[in-house]
Amino acid sequence: MSISELRKQVHLYIENADERFLRMVNSLAKEYKSKQSDPVAYRAGDSLTSDELHNELKEAEEEIKRGDFDPIDDFDKDSSQWD
Repeated sequence: MSISELRKQVHLYIENADERFLRMVNSLAKEYKSKQSDPVAYRAGDSLTSDELHNELKEAEEEIKRGDFDPIDDFDKDSSQWD
C-alpha cells in the first residue's frame, strides 16, 4: 500500500470513527509527536530532535556527494595548531 493510499484509508477510518477510536488515535498521535521532539543528540550544548538530526545527516550526505568538504590533510594541519 502506498503512502497516499494509506493516508486515504486512515482518513476513512477517522471519518467513520466513534469517540473511543478518535481518542485512541489522538493519544497515539500525541505520543508519536512528543517522541519526535525529544532530544536524541547534543551538539555544543544544543539538543537535536530526531527530525533535526535526520535533516542534518541528509545535508551532510549531500555535501559529501558535492565534494564540499576539507581533505584530511587540511584537518591534520589545522588541528596541529590547536592548543
